[in-house]
Amino acid sequence: MNPVTSLYRRSRAFRWTLYLLCVPLWSLIAFIAINSLGGYTQFGDITLLVLLLLFAAWAWWYGGDRDRRQAERPSD
Repeated sequence: MNPVTSLYRRSRAFRWTLYLLCVPLWSLIAFIAINSLGGYTQFGDITLLVLLLLFAAWAWWYGGDRDRRQAERPSD
């Protein structure tokens, strides 16, 4: 098992730390949802969109790469 996964399952403090680290992300999503970032320039909008798309592409790639690496690992 992945050491981070086992730490996540065992440690309540680690889980809360991760939850608190997600607050800025959820704040960004809330600001976008209520259109409080309407004063952004077009460059700022495009930059934010590109960052979100890059994160989505990385998450998609990482999931597929993780599955591929696990399939290549010899089973015991």
